[in-house]
Amino acid sequence: MSGKNFFSSVASPEFLKKFRPENSDKEKRKARLVLLFVFGTAVLLVGVAFLFREIPTFWQRFNEPSTVVSRELVPILPTTTPTPKFEKEKEEIEKMIEPLRGRYGVYFQDLESKSSFEINGKEKFAAASLIKLPVILTLYWEGSEGRIDLDTIYKLKESDKRSGAGSLVGKPVGFEITYRKMAELMGKQSDNTAFFVLSKILGAEKIQAEIEALGMKDTSFANQETSPEDIGLFFRKLYGENVVSDKDKEEILSFMTDTIWEDRIPAGVPEGIKVAHKIGTLPGVISDGGIVFGPKPFVLVILTQDINEIEAKKELPEISKKIWEMVNGKEEP
Repeated sequence: MSGKNFFSSVASPEFLKKFRPENSDKEKRKARLVLLFVFGTAVLLVGVAFLFREIPTFWQRFNEPSTVVSRELVPILPTTTPTPKFEKEKEEIEKMIEPLRGRYGVYFQDLESKSSFEINGKEKFAAASLIKLPVILTLYWEGSEGRIDLDTIYKLKESDKRSGAGSLVGKPVGFEITYRKMAELMGKQSDNTAFFVLSKILGAEKIQAEIEALGMKDTSFANQETSPEDIGLFFRKLYGENVVSDKDKEEILSFMTDTIWEDRIPAGVPEGIKVAHKIGTLPGVISDGGIVFGPKPFVLVILTQDINEIEAKKELPEISKKIWEMVNGKEEP
Protein backbone atom coordinates (compact mmCIF):
# COMPACT_ATOMS: atom_id res chain seq x y z
CA MET A 1 0.00 0.00 0.00
CA SER A 2 1.39 3.45 -0.92
CA GLY A 3 1.87 6.17 1.72
CA LYS A 4 -0.92 8.23 0.13
CA ASN A 5 -3.43 5.37 0.16
CA PHE A 6 -2.41 4.48 3.70
CA PHE A 7 -3.09 7.95 5.10
CA SER A 8 -6.33 8.21 3.06
CA SER A 9 -7.64 5.02 4.62
CA VAL A 10 -6.75 6.31 8.09
CA ALA A 11 -8.80 9.45 7.48
CA SER A 12 -11.81 7.57 5.99
CA PRO A 13 -15.24 7.60 7.70
CA GLU A 14 -15.04 3.87 8.31
CA PHE A 15 -11.82 4.28 10.28
CA LEU A 16 -13.12 7.27 12.27
CA LYS A 17 -16.11 5.26 13.39
CA LYS A 18 -13.77 3.33 15.62
CA PHE A 19 -13.50 6.38 17.92
CA ARG A 20 -17.24 6.63 18.61
CA PRO A 21 -18.43 5.83 22.16
CA GLU A 22 -20.43 2.75 21.07
CA ASN A 23 -17.24 0.99 19.89
CA SER A 24 -15.84 -1.67 22.18
CA ASP A 25 -12.71 -1.21 24.31
CA LYS A 26 -10.97 -3.72 22.08
CA GLU A 27 -11.62 -1.61 19.01
CA LYS A 28 -10.42 1.52 20.81
CA ARG A 29 -7.14 -0.15 21.81
CA LYS A 30 -6.70 -1.28 18.22
CA ALA A 31 -7.20 2.28 16.99
CA ARG A 32 -4.67 3.63 19.50
CA LEU A 33 -2.09 1.08 18.34
CA VAL A 34 -2.65 2.13 14.74
CA LEU A 35 -2.16 5.80 15.67
CA LEU A 36 1.00 4.99 17.62
CA PHE A 37 2.28 3.02 14.65
CA VAL A 38 1.60 5.96 12.32
CA PHE A 39 3.35 8.40 14.67
CA GLY A 40 6.31 6.08 15.25
CA THR A 41 6.72 5.53 11.53
CA ALA A 42 6.77 9.27 10.90
CA VAL A 43 9.42 9.84 13.63
CA LEU A 44 11.51 6.98 12.27
CA LEU A 45 11.42 8.39 8.74
CA VAL A 46 12.52 11.83 9.98
CA GLY A 47 15.36 10.27 11.97
CA VAL A 48 16.57 8.20 9.02
CA ALA A 49 16.53 11.27 6.78
CA PHE A 50 18.60 13.23 9.34
CA LEU A 51 21.15 10.43 9.69
CA PHE A 52 21.60 10.07 5.94
CA ARG A 53 22.30 13.78 5.76
CA GLU A 54 24.75 13.92 8.71
CA ILE A 55 26.60 10.58 8.50
CA PRO A 56 29.08 11.65 5.74
CA THR A 57 30.09 14.77 7.69
CA PHE A 58 30.41 12.86 10.96
CA TRP A 59 32.45 10.12 9.31
CA GLN A 60 34.82 12.67 7.77
CA ARG A 61 35.35 14.36 11.15
CA PHE A 62 35.86 11.01 12.84
CA ASN A 63 38.53 9.84 10.39
CA GLU A 64 40.27 13.16 9.83
CA PRO A 65 43.72 13.12 11.52
CA SER A 66 44.24 15.72 14.22
CA THR A 67 46.96 18.30 13.76
CA VAL A 68 49.43 18.65 16.60
CA VAL A 69 51.53 21.80 16.70
CA SER A 70 54.56 21.35 18.91
CA ARG A 71 55.38 25.04 19.08
CA GLU A 72 53.64 28.24 18.11
CA LEU A 73 56.22 29.46 15.63
CA VAL A 74 55.06 31.21 12.49
CA PRO A 75 57.60 30.54 9.76
CA ILE A 76 58.84 33.76 8.18
CA LEU A 77 60.71 32.67 5.11
CA PRO A 78 63.85 34.45 3.99
CA THR A 79 63.57 36.94 1.16
CA THR A 80 64.19 34.99 -2.04
CA THR A 81 64.58 37.97 -4.36
CA PRO A 82 67.61 40.21 -3.88
CA THR A 83 66.72 43.73 -2.83
CA PRO A 84 67.94 46.50 -5.18
CA LYS A 85 70.43 47.63 -2.53
CA PHE A 86 72.46 44.42 -2.83
CA GLU A 87 71.88 43.44 -6.46
CA LYS A 88 75.35 44.63 -7.44
CA GLU A 89 76.96 42.89 -4.47
CA LYS A 90 75.19 39.65 -5.31
CA GLU A 91 76.61 39.82 -8.82
CA GLU A 92 80.11 40.31 -7.38
CA ILE A 93 79.77 37.21 -5.19
CA GLU A 94 78.46 35.22 -8.18
CA LYS A 95 81.57 36.24 -10.15
CA MET A 96 83.76 35.05 -7.26
CA ILE A 97 82.24 31.56 -7.14
CA GLU A 98 81.59 31.09 -10.87
CA PRO A 99 85.05 29.73 -11.75
CA LEU A 100 85.19 27.46 -8.68
CA ARG A 101 84.73 23.72 -8.79
CA GLY A 102 81.54 22.18 -7.40
CA ARG A 103 78.39 23.82 -6.03
CA TYR A 104 78.17 26.89 -3.80
CA GLY A 105 75.10 28.29 -2.07
CA VAL A 106 75.02 31.65 -0.30
CA TYR A 107 72.44 33.33 1.90
CA PHE A 108 72.91 36.83 3.29
CA GLN A 109 70.70 39.19 5.29
CA ASP A 110 71.44 42.55 6.87
CA LEU A 111 69.73 42.21 10.27
CA GLU A 112 69.04 45.94 10.56
CA SER A 113 67.63 46.78 7.13
CA LYS A 114 66.37 43.21 6.45
CA SER A 115 67.84 43.54 2.95
CA SER A 116 69.03 40.21 1.63
CA PHE A 117 70.10 38.08 -1.29
CA GLU A 118 70.73 34.43 -2.01
CA ILE A 119 72.60 32.35 -4.55
CA ASN A 120 71.22 28.83 -4.93
CA GLY A 121 69.45 29.56 -1.66
CA LYS A 122 66.82 26.82 -1.91
CA GLU A 123 69.15 24.12 -3.23
CA LYS A 124 69.79 21.19 -0.93
CA PHE A 125 73.34 20.55 0.25
CA ALA A 126 74.92 18.00 2.58
CA ALA A 127 74.42 19.56 6.01
CA ALA A 128 77.50 17.95 7.56
CA SER A 129 77.86 19.34 11.11
CA LEU A 130 75.39 22.16 10.49
CA ILE A 131 72.73 19.55 11.32
CA LYS A 132 73.91 19.91 14.93
CA LEU A 133 72.22 23.33 15.11
CA PRO A 134 68.63 22.06 15.44
CA VAL A 135 69.79 19.42 17.94
CA ILE A 136 71.16 22.13 20.24
CA LEU A 137 68.00 24.21 19.88
CA THR A 138 65.70 21.21 20.47
CA LEU A 139 67.61 20.43 23.68
CA TYR A 140 67.05 23.97 24.96
CA TRP A 141 63.37 23.93 23.92
CA GLU A 142 62.88 20.71 25.87
CA GLY A 143 64.66 22.28 28.82
CA SER A 144 62.47 25.40 28.72
CA GLU A 145 59.37 23.17 28.74
CA GLY A 146 60.60 21.29 31.80
CA ARG A 147 60.91 17.97 29.98
CA ILE A 148 64.69 17.85 30.25
CA ASP A 149 67.11 19.13 32.87
CA LEU A 150 70.16 20.45 31.01
CA ASP A 151 72.31 19.84 34.07
CA THR A 152 71.54 16.11 34.12
CA ILE A 153 74.77 14.12 34.36
CA TYR A 154 75.36 11.52 31.67
CA LYS A 155 77.90 8.70 31.99
CA LEU A 156 79.75 8.02 28.76
CA LYS A 157 79.50 4.53 27.23
CA GLU A 158 81.94 2.93 24.85
CA SER A 159 79.13 2.56 22.29
CA ASP A 160 78.58 6.34 22.38
CA LYS A 161 81.99 7.20 20.99
CA ARG A 162 82.16 8.59 17.49
CA SER A 163 85.37 9.39 15.63
CA GLY A 164 86.10 12.71 14.00
CA ALA A 165 85.72 16.12 15.56
CA GLY A 166 85.58 16.67 19.31
CA SER A 167 87.39 15.66 22.47
CA LEU A 168 84.67 13.52 24.08
CA VAL A 169 85.70 10.44 22.07
CA GLY A 170 88.97 10.40 24.01
CA LYS A 171 87.33 10.35 27.44
CA PRO A 172 87.17 7.10 29.45
CA VAL A 173 84.01 5.02 29.80
CA GLY A 174 82.00 6.34 32.74
CA PHE A 175 83.17 9.91 32.17
CA GLU A 176 80.50 12.23 33.60
CA ILE A 177 79.23 15.17 31.56
CA THR A 178 76.04 17.25 31.59
CA TYR A 179 73.71 17.72 28.64
CA ARG A 180 74.56 21.43 28.73
CA LYS A 181 78.29 20.73 28.45
CA MET A 182 77.67 18.37 25.53
CA ALA A 183 75.78 21.17 23.75
CA GLU A 184 78.79 23.43 24.34
CA LEU A 185 81.15 20.81 22.89
CA MET A 186 78.92 20.54 19.82
CA GLY A 187 79.28 24.27 19.27
CA LYS A 188 82.91 24.84 20.26
CA GLN A 189 84.40 21.64 18.84
CA SER A 190 81.62 20.23 16.60
CA ASP A 191 81.88 17.15 18.85
CA ASN A 192 80.51 14.05 17.10
CA THR A 193 80.15 11.95 20.25
CA ALA A 194 78.10 14.67 22.00
CA PHE A 195 75.95 14.93 18.86
CA PHE A 196 75.32 11.17 18.86
CA VAL A 197 74.38 11.05 22.56
CA LEU A 198 72.03 14.06 22.49
CA SER A 199 70.40 12.91 19.23
CA LYS A 200 69.70 9.53 20.88
CA ILE A 201 68.25 11.17 24.00
CA LEU A 202 66.03 13.61 22.09
CA GLY A 203 65.03 11.27 19.26
CA ALA A 204 65.07 11.96 15.52
CA GLU A 205 61.29 12.47 15.38
CA LYS A 206 61.34 15.27 17.96
CA ILE A 207 64.31 16.97 16.31
CA GLN A 208 62.61 16.89 12.91
CA ALA A 209 59.38 18.24 14.44
CA GLU A 210 61.25 21.25 15.77
CA ILE A 211 62.99 21.75 12.42
CA GLU A 212 59.56 21.95 10.81
CA ALA A 213 58.21 24.21 13.56
CA LEU A 214 61.00 26.67 12.71
CA GLY A 215 59.94 26.61 9.06
CA MET A 216 63.10 24.94 7.73
CA LYS A 217 61.35 23.31 4.78
CA ASP A 218 64.44 22.01 3.00
CA THR A 219 66.10 20.44 6.03
CA SER A 220 65.95 16.72 6.80
CA PHE A 221 67.54 15.34 9.94
CA ALA A 222 67.29 11.77 8.61
CA ASN A 223 68.93 12.65 5.28
CA GLN A 224 71.41 15.09 6.85
CA GLU A 225 70.66 17.80 4.28
CA THR A 226 69.71 21.46 4.36
CA SER A 227 69.75 24.66 2.29
CA PRO A 228 71.42 28.07 2.65
CA GLU A 229 68.02 29.70 3.25
CA ASP A 230 67.12 27.23 5.99
CA ILE A 231 70.37 27.83 7.90
CA GLY A 232 69.87 31.56 7.42
CA LEU A 233 66.34 31.21 8.79
CA PHE A 234 67.66 29.32 11.83
CA PHE A 235 70.06 32.13 12.75
CA ARG A 236 67.52 34.88 12.04
CA LYS A 237 64.98 33.28 14.36
CA LEU A 238 67.56 32.58 17.06
CA TYR A 239 68.75 36.20 16.84
CA GLY A 240 65.46 38.07 16.94
CA GLU A 241 62.31 35.99 17.22
CA ASN A 242 62.29 34.74 20.83
CA VAL A 243 62.46 31.06 19.98
CA VAL A 244 64.19 30.61 23.35
CA SER A 245 64.67 32.89 26.36
CA ASP A 246 67.29 35.65 26.15
CA LYS A 247 69.46 33.77 28.66
CA ASP A 248 69.34 30.56 26.62
CA LYS A 249 69.93 32.46 23.38
CA GLU A 250 73.08 34.09 24.75
CA GLU A 251 74.34 30.75 26.03
CA ILE A 252 73.77 29.02 22.68
CA LEU A 253 75.50 31.87 20.81
CA SER A 254 78.42 31.73 23.24
CA PHE A 255 78.88 28.04 22.39
CA MET A 256 79.37 29.05 18.73
CA THR A 257 81.77 31.92 19.42
CA ASP A 258 85.58 31.57 19.57
CA THR A 259 85.40 27.96 18.44
CA ILE A 260 88.33 25.83 17.37
CA TRP A 261 87.20 26.39 13.76
CA GLU A 262 87.70 30.10 13.00
CA ASP A 263 89.24 29.80 9.52
CA ARG A 264 86.13 30.42 7.40
CA ILE A 265 83.59 33.23 7.95
CA PRO A 266 85.42 34.67 11.02
CA ALA A 267 88.67 34.84 9.03
CA GLY A 268 87.12 37.37 6.65
CA VAL A 269 86.06 39.97 9.23
CA PRO A 270 88.24 42.36 11.25
CA GLU A 271 89.94 40.99 14.35
CA GLY A 272 87.88 41.35 17.52
CA ILE A 273 84.48 41.10 15.79
CA LYS A 274 82.25 38.50 17.42
CA VAL A 275 81.03 35.75 15.07
CA ALA A 276 78.60 33.06 16.30
CA HIS A 277 78.72 30.33 13.67
CA LYS A 278 78.71 26.61 12.91
CA ILE A 279 80.97 24.91 10.40
CA GLY A 280 80.30 21.79 8.36
CA THR A 281 83.03 19.55 6.96
CA LEU A 282 82.95 16.37 4.91
CA PRO A 283 85.00 15.16 1.94
CA GLY A 284 84.13 17.71 -0.75
CA VAL A 285 82.22 19.89 1.74
CA ILE A 286 83.58 23.04 3.39
CA SER A 287 80.67 25.08 4.81
CA ASP A 288 79.96 27.72 7.43
CA GLY A 289 77.01 29.79 8.60
CA GLY A 290 76.25 32.23 11.39
CA ILE A 291 75.83 35.79 12.64
CA VAL A 292 78.51 38.45 12.32
CA PHE A 293 78.06 40.98 15.14
CA GLY A 294 79.58 44.05 13.51
CA PRO A 295 78.32 47.65 13.83
CA LYS A 296 75.67 46.41 11.38
CA PRO A 297 75.10 42.72 12.21
CA PHE A 298 74.28 40.28 9.45
CA VAL A 299 73.60 36.61 8.78
CA LEU A 300 75.89 34.85 6.32
CA VAL A 301 75.64 31.22 5.20
CA ILE A 302 77.97 29.57 2.68
CA LEU A 303 77.29 25.93 1.82
CA THR A 304 79.36 23.88 -0.61
CA GLN A 305 79.42 20.42 -2.14
CA ASP A 306 81.72 18.51 -4.50
CA ILE A 307 84.27 21.29 -4.23
CA ASN A 308 88.04 21.53 -4.24
CA GLU A 309 88.70 21.81 -0.51
CA ILE A 310 91.88 23.89 -0.80
CA GLU A 311 90.05 26.28 -3.14
CA ALA A 312 87.02 26.52 -0.83
CA LYS A 313 89.06 27.14 2.32
CA LYS A 314 90.64 30.08 0.57
CA GLU A 315 87.40 31.39 -0.95
CA LEU A 316 85.07 31.34 2.09
CA PRO A 317 87.04 34.03 3.98
CA GLU A 318 87.13 36.11 0.76
CA ILE A 319 83.35 35.95 0.42
CA SER A 320 83.00 36.83 4.10
CA LYS A 321 85.35 39.79 3.67
CA LYS A 322 83.46 41.07 0.63
CA ILE A 323 80.13 40.91 2.48
CA TRP A 324 81.61 42.61 5.56
CA GLU A 325 82.87 45.49 3.42
CA MET A 326 79.59 45.99 1.59
CA VAL A 327 77.67 46.15 4.91
CA ASN A 328 80.10 47.88 7.27
CA GLY A 329 82.59 49.51 4.89
CA LYS A 330 86.26 48.87 4.32
CA GLU A 331 88.70 49.01 7.17
CA GLU A 332 90.82 52.12 7.39
CA PRO A 333 94.49 51.33 6.59
